[in-house]
Amino acid sequence: MNPSITRRLLVSNLLILAAFLGLAGMALDRAFRNSTVAVMREQLQAHVYTLLTAARVGERGLMRLPPALAAPAFNQPDSGVYAEVRGEDGAYHWRSNSLLGRNDALVTPTRPGRTRFRLIEGLAVFDQGITWEDAGGNGVDYSLTVAVDRRLIDTEQSGFRTTLWIWLSGVALLLLAAQLGSARWGLAPLRHMSAAVRRIEAGEASGIEGQVPTELRGLSDNLNSLIAQSRARQERVRNSLADLAHSMKPPLAVLRGSAEQANDPALRALIVEQTGRIDEIVSYQRQRAAVAGGSSVTPLAPLAPILRRLCTSLDKVHRERSISSEVLIDDALRARFDEGDLFELFGNLLENAYKHCLRQVRVTAEHDENRLRIDVEDDGEGIALDDAERLLRRGERADQRHPGEGIGLAVVSEIVAQYQGTLEIGRSELGGARLRLSFPP
Repeated sequence: MNPSITRRLLVSNLLILAAFLGLAGMALDRAFRNSTVAVMREQLQAHVYTLLTAARVGERGLMRLPPALAAPAFNQPDSGVYAEVRGEDGAYHWRSNSLLGRNDALVTPTRPGRTRFRLIEGLAVFDQGITWEDAGGNGVDYSLTVAVDRRLIDTEQSGFRTTLWIWLSGVALLLLAAQLGSARWGLAPLRHMSAAVRRIEAGEASGIEGQVPTELRGLSDNLNSLIAQSRARQERVRNSLADLAHSMKPPLAVLRGSAEQANDPALRALIVEQTGRIDEIVSYQRQRAAVAGGSSVTPLAPLAPILRRLCTSLDKVHRERSISSEVLIDDALRARFDEGDLFELFGNLLENAYKHCLRQVRVTAEHDENRLRIDVEDDGEGIALDDAERLLRRGERADQRHPGEGIGLAVVSEIVAQYQGTLEIGRSELGGARLRLSFPP
C-alpha cells in the first residue's frame, strides 16, 4: 500500500475518536447505571418506610404487620414488588401477599441501624435492620427486606444504552466528516505543491510559482534552487566544452600546418594522426557533456516535429541523392526528454542513416504502458552483427568510405544510457540497418 498522509491522519484520528467516544460511552453508561441504582435504592428505602408505617403494636408490644398493606403492589401476587420481615430471633416471619407462589427467602439477618442494597438474579433487594421496643422496654431486633423486579432497571438501562450508542455513532460520523474536511483543507498546500511539480514536469512552468505556506517555503525554495542550479550547471558545462573545442582549433591548425612542412613523412603522419585523435576526443567529450539527461522535472517534448526538422535539414544536405525520408510518428506522442538531447540523439542516428542508405530512411515509434520504442531504419547495406557491439565504442566506424569522426553511435549510446534506455542494432525490413531505441514510459 502506498503511503498517504491523508490516510495516516484519518486512521489516527479515527482511532483517537473511537477510543474517546468509547470511553465517553462507557462513562455515561456507568453514570446512568449508578443513577438508576441510586433511584432504585431510594425507592426501596421508601418501601421500607411504608412497612414501618403500616406496622402495628401486637401483644407484649411487639411489632406486627397486617396481612394486607395499603400499597396495592404488595398485595397482588407476583406484582414485582415484594416484602419480607423476620425478627424476634426467628419467632416472627411475615411475607407480603405478592410473594405467594414464591418459595425463595428474601430476607437476610441485618444488624439494627444497618442497610444493604444488593442485586440478585432477577431482583433488586434492600435490607434494613431495626430495633423495636416491646412493652417491657426491651429492644427486639427485626430485619426488613423489600425487593423489586430487576427487569425495570434492565429495560431502562438497555434503552438508554441503545440511544446512547446511536447518538455517539452519529456524532462519530459527523466528527469523522469534519476531520476529513479539515484534513483535505490542511493538506491542500501539499496538493498544490504536487500540482506545481506536475506543471514543471509537463513543461508548463520553470519552477514553483505563487504563494507557498511557511512550512513548505523551504522545500519550494530548495526545489527551485535545485532546478536553476541544474540548468545553470549543464549550461556551464556545455559552454566550457564548446569554448575548449573552439580554443583548441588554432593550436591544432598550427600543428597540422607544421606537419605539412615537415621533411620526415613518418613524423608528419604521426602529427596528423595525433591531432586528429585530440580533435576527436574533444568533440566526443563535448557531445557527452551536452547530454542533460532526464528527470521528473524534465518537460515533455514532442518527437515528430523534431524528427521532421532533422530530416528536412538532412534532405537538403543530401539533395543530390534524392533520398526519401518518412517520419511515421503520431504528432501527439511526447517523451520526457531534454530537447537538446533529442536533437543530439536523432541527429547522430539520422545522419548515420542518410550516409549509409541507398534511397530510403524511415523513423517509426510505438508507445505502450511498458516501453517507448523508436526505430530508425534505412535501405543500405546494413550492419553485421559482429560489428554492432564494436560500433558503440568511441571512434569506431564500420564503413571507412564515409568521412566523419566515428563518434556518433558512441554518443547515441551515452544519451540512451542517461535515459535508462537500451539500443539494439538489427536488420530492417527495408534491407539495411535498424537501430531500435527503447525507453521506460
